[in-house]
Amino acid sequence: MRATRLIPVLLLAAGVTASAPAGAQTPEPSEEGDGLLHAMLVLEAQSIDVAFTPDLSADDAANRTLLDGTAGTRVRIGTIEGHQALRIGELAPDLEALAETYRAAAAVAAAAAAADSDSNEPDTDEDEADETEAEASNAEAEGAEEAPPELWLAREAHGWRLEVVGYEDDADGEIRAIPLSHRESAEAAPVLTASAMMTNTEEGQLTLRWGPHVWSADFRFDELPERPGTPRVSGRGQSREASTDTTAFSRGVTLAERNESALILPGGERISLLYWKGIDVEDEDYSRFEETADGDVVELVRAAPVRIKSDVGLRFGEMDLPTGNLAPGFAGAYAIWLRRSGDGWRLVFNNEPDSWGTRHDPEFDAVEVAVDYTRGDRSFRPLGGTLVPTGADRGRLLVHWGPHEWTADFTIAR
Repeated sequence: MRATRLIPVLLLAAGVTASAPAGAQTPEPSEEGDGLLHAMLVLEAQSIDVAFTPDLSADDAANRTLLDGTAGTRVRIGTIEGHQALRIGELAPDLEALAETYRAAAAVAAAAAAADSDSNEPDTDEDEADETEAEASNAEAEGAEEAPPELWLAREAHGWRLEVVGYEDDADGEIRAIPLSHRESAEAAPVLTASAMMTNTEEGQLTLRWGPHVWSADFRFDELPERPGTPRVSGRGQSREASTDTTAFSRGVTLAERNESALILPGGERISLLYWKGIDVEDEDYSRFEETADGDVVELVRAAPVRIKSDVGLRFGEMDLPTGNLAPGFAGAYAIWLRRSGDGWRLVFNNEPDSWGTRHDPEFDAVEVAVDYTRGDRSFRPLGGTLVPTGADRGRLLVHWGPHEWTADFTIAR
């Protein structure tokens, strides 16, 4: 999976705003760009990442043949990666093989620990050199990045499917299929787009749009066998390498509390939504939400509001959401509050991204935008959000809770 480099965010002190003008400096991209547009979803610290070419036009002659429904045609659209627990179509973890691997590794580790415990001889310089060389070799192997599996869209005689080539240890040319549900839309998509949305705690749906077509496939993250712990040897220390890079630790802490929807643009710029886990429709906050008075924001007793962070400026209609709102040269970071407005709703972007769900301070409100509100059929979906690309430089912010959905379209301000 792609490594994530978080940009540090400076918190606003009470009553103090950033002195430099927002957006005065351009933030560095959070990722290394690869020319693809990535749609990512992280549920319970398990991810799916679908990357696609952002300019695959529905009007291209080769693509039209596929989109016209010609059986036997296929087009390479991008790549797919995921956590080892991901199950979608024929992509699935081998739970028995994984359990056996864990058992074998545990047996080897236990035998090595027993041998170390029985030995009274201290490590020699030669032993330490061998261990250092082995650690360096392992680190080099782990650091080597393999090309992600290719993703193709194919039309078969019986329907549509995604084809995955190069998955894990598959033989060259071996194909794993992901069957697709299909419908047609009155609103045609001029270029291919893909998005991944949470539908339950560890379940989601992958959706692709292209021309008049909309395809979808459900996925989930399986429960993996428990990995055994490393045996401890009494009286023997373990060397650790000092590091000042706290990126992985910070991200681990964040994903222990929140799920994430993210877009990574072709140049490496990242836009992400973070939202608290486990705020279900059975939660006390949900019953209070439906009683929100006109003009009030939805408060959450057990969670923080949805948070958006972006390496690029965003524009919702005529309203700009700039970067650098907390510190010049850094990504924009905002809390998103829902406000009831008459018979509808509005989204309020607030300059306190780390506030709690009961601590909305209107003095720090930055932008307020109108949203489209709909009521769907996913009655038990937890509180969450999705960033849906609708083109190379535009997208849709979607907040959902049970059957309720609030959406606002945005463009990327270059």
